[in-house]
Amino acid sequence: MIYRLLGELEIGEDGALLDLPGGPTLIVLAALLVNANRRMSKTELIRAAWGSDDVEEAQLYKRVKAVRDLLATIGRDGDLKTHTRFGYELQAAEDEVDALLFRRLVREADEAGAGRRAEDEAGRLRRALRLWRGPHPLSNVPSSAFRQEAVALEQRHKRAAVRLFGLELARGRHERILDELILTASWYPSDQRLCEQLMVAGYRCGHPDDVARAYERYRETLEAETGAEPDPLLRAFHFAVARGEAEAIAEAEAAIMRRTGAPAAVEPPHSVLAVPRQLPAPADLVGRVDLAAEVSWLLSQKSRPAAPVVVISGPGGIGKTALAVRAAHEARDSYPDGQLYLELHGTAGGAVDGRVDTGEVLAQFLRAFGVPRVPETRAERLATYRTLLADRRVLVVLDDAADGTQVGELVPANPGCAVLVTARQRLPEISGAHHVAPLEPLDRAAATELFLRVVHEAGLSLDDDLDAVDRVVALCGGLPLALRIAGALRVHDHSRPAAELADRLARQGLEGFTYGELSVARTIGAGFDRLDPAARRLFLGPGLLPLTGFGLWTAAALLGGDETGDETDAARPLSQLAASFMIESVRSQRRYRFHDLTREYARRRALAEYPGDHAAVPGQVYRALLTLARRAHAGLYGGDFEVVHGDVPDWDAPPEVLAEVDAGPLDWFEKERANIRAAVEHCAALGLTGLCWDLAVSAHEFYTVRGYYDDWYATHAMALEACRKAGDRRGEGIVLACRNQPALVASRRADGVSGLAELERAADLLAGCGDRHGQAIALRTLANALRRQGHLARPLALFYQALAGYTESGDTVGRWQALRFIGQTHLDRGDYDAALGVLGEARTVADELGRSRPIAQTLYWIGQARLAVADTDGARAAFDAVYGIFRDDAGLGRAYALHGMGDVAWRRGDYATAERHFEEAAGLARQGGDAMLQGRVWLSAAALHRARGQAGELAEALQRAVAVFAAADAAYLEMRALAALIGAAAERGDAAAAAAARTRIESLYQTAGVPPGDRLGGGP
Repeated sequence: MIYRLLGELEIGEDGALLDLPGGPTLIVLAALLVNANRRMSKTELIRAAWGSDDVEEAQLYKRVKAVRDLLATIGRDGDLKTHTRFGYELQAAEDEVDALLFRRLVREADEAGAGRRAEDEAGRLRRALRLWRGPHPLSNVPSSAFRQEAVALEQRHKRAAVRLFGLELARGRHERILDELILTASWYPSDQRLCEQLMVAGYRCGHPDDVARAYERYRETLEAETGAEPDPLLRAFHFAVARGEAEAIAEAEAAIMRRTGAPAAVEPPHSVLAVPRQLPAPADLVGRVDLAAEVSWLLSQKSRPAAPVVVISGPGGIGKTALAVRAAHEARDSYPDGQLYLELHGTAGGAVDGRVDTGEVLAQFLRAFGVPRVPETRAERLATYRTLLADRRVLVVLDDAADGTQVGELVPANPGCAVLVTARQRLPEISGAHHVAPLEPLDRAAATELFLRVVHEAGLSLDDDLDAVDRVVALCGGLPLALRIAGALRVHDHSRPAAELADRLARQGLEGFTYGELSVARTIGAGFDRLDPAARRLFLGPGLLPLTGFGLWTAAALLGGDETGDETDAARPLSQLAASFMIESVRSQRRYRFHDLTREYARRRALAEYPGDHAAVPGQVYRALLTLARRAHAGLYGGDFEVVHGDVPDWDAPPEVLAEVDAGPLDWFEKERANIRAAVEHCAALGLTGLCWDLAVSAHEFYTVRGYYDDWYATHAMALEACRKAGDRRGEGIVLACRNQPALVASRRADGVSGLAELERAADLLAGCGDRHGQAIALRTLANALRRQGHLARPLALFYQALAGYTESGDTVGRWQALRFIGQTHLDRGDYDAALGVLGEARTVADELGRSRPIAQTLYWIGQARLAVADTDGARAAFDAVYGIFRDDAGLGRAYALHGMGDVAWRRGDYATAERHFEEAAGLARQGGDAMLQGRVWLSAAALHRARGQAGELAEALQRAVAVFAAADAAYLEMRALAALIGAAAERGDAAAAAAARTRIESLYQTAGVPPGDRLGGGP
């Protein structure tokens, strides 16, 4: 409402009123408003403003300009139109001028009355009367020019008031109108009809003093104005009430009501109450049909001991309200006495004070039922509410509850009623409440359907732009609010391609998801603003990091810092974030993550207002991650073996955090796998070199066990670049060594890994740093690299040097590794007794470790050595032991066992079993990315085919072995396969194939510089 005439003249809206001018300018303004949407001549305006025609038009122009300037301050100067050579007109819509709106509402009430729609009639009249702010229009305009118009408005006001009060009295709603009657009658004290209505209402409400006061005021006013006496019937009613004569009161009241055409009897309160139907129109529901059916089923159960309370929870924008409204509509037939709906604003504005007070909720519900006089106190309102619902079937829908305390008192005792609540957290305070599974983002298909439905309902088709639609939908992350906003934006920009919207959303991020009053950022912010300081800090901290998830350790690192690390303090805000769905729980992992849009919000807000030095956060958190990675690595073998750490001190981790690592080091690594890779990359970018390379090498053994060769290579490549950039020679040395471990090289996923020259550099760097432990790792790695190329003598010497370094450093796992590789090298050289002796030592060390994996690996090679000396019984015992360790495993451990068991089987003539074992082992090796084992299995399969006399299959198996070893850059094994291929070619008389194989072997030897003594048979 811009222009208000019904009372003092006011101009403005939203509480910001203009300071009005005085004198003729004010009168000109009033004249234009009284005659809004009607042309006024200059003469009419001059006469109204100055009371005479004898005024120069220039004076009028000056006043009109002042009016226009005044309206310009609120952007309404365009309302004042000039009609050349005639005059002026103020144009405004009916709902912008209270006098015009008043007249329209009265007209609509007339139409409703003619149609016998009493409720609509009363509603229009009530709205009309509420526009009046005093008894006299334009009461602050000092002019009699509008007296006629003002009197006409006053008369209409009184008639509308009398008419409304008559309707309400006839329906027994005397308490509802008493306050309005008292006010209106005080404005017009000489109006007999208003006095009669006030006296009747006062009597019916049990206030005889109000009856007496109303009569005396009317009598005194009437006498003063006309000298007349009050109507005899009115006087009779007054005296009957004063004396308390029930029969006389009833007779007089009936006579008063009869002459107005209304009944005197009051209907029972229950029959005159309204039946509220407050549910909003249901929105499109996509991907939640089953949930809606579940909720409506819960609400529609007939036999129940108490009113059911169903809670729908989830993060902001996830579609809780849409689901609740749809389910409520589906169940509404079970609640014929009404459906109440109210937004509790539990998160509106973010402040606790923004919640709707329970007393106000009760007042609104009572008014919805048409209770004529709402009690003043909360306790009285609650009692009335419970009484009202005691014998009715009513559904109460409470949207956006802050917590259970805001809902608890609103749950009716009557089991025939039900309550449906939406909230951003579970509400355990409500006894017996049924919590529907928290809502999650929509899957891609449902998200696409929702987006397209919004667009199609606006008459647009995107069938020829589905790729761009996929991009838009992906950016929404399955969040219904984001999808609706994106759909609205697409409709708004219908002339532009969907690809442009996708580009804009990708560029703007969270800021792009805003349309009108809809905003994903505001929705997330409403939840954030309700958090306590610790939870806010914990929410913002991960926003500064690229971690894919976080847990208790992250919270402790962010909140405890270097001083406390108190997991109790960390657990509470973490729980608050999870309970309020500001973060998503990762099932069964005790981890949490952000929705993509929430992560963007956290990042932007953290950069603006993180409560502390946000630049220190990465180092603080990654130091904690490194500490735990070191502990998990040590837990794999019972000690800090086969790794070298940097100088970054360990974080004082909470006991509960350490307990999770100790309970399952591999499981912990699995949960943090993506975080470690992200942290290594972030540390490299930030120049946190020590953290970067230490994190990478601390995880390398986990990568080995689980076959995560891509992560292994990627983390070590980033760490190596960071070390070289920072000049960290020790870090460079250990990273070079770790990223050329045999398992990674054998995976065929390490293109570009360190060559021999770089491994020589690694050993020299670590020796130069005085790091005997790191040097041992580098020497062992260098030895393996040489061995892969076909060298034997030098690798053996290097393995022994590494063994000495490991022994000196107390690295039991390194010592075991060195012994195992020494045994394998002896085996490659054909020194089987030496191999068995050293492998026996390795078995003793593996038993000391007490870990299944080292024991199994050692047993596998003992089994191979036993086969080499034709001890199939000893080999079978070794391979059976390996199989026993990995019997229930579907990974590489089982593959190695099956390979050995197949080798034993074919030597014993059990070809079918051998073939079955080789097939399974080859498949597992391929799945696990172990090219070395895969090639060895093909060599064994070739031996099986030879034993069976299958020349064609023999050649094919050898060719496959050659191809696998060549791709893995395992020259020494490729040469063995080629040597066997030469024999097979010779047997079938294929001299060309044999010659090609010899040429390849010689080329490999020459390229690697393998000395003659290390070559097969002493040289080709």
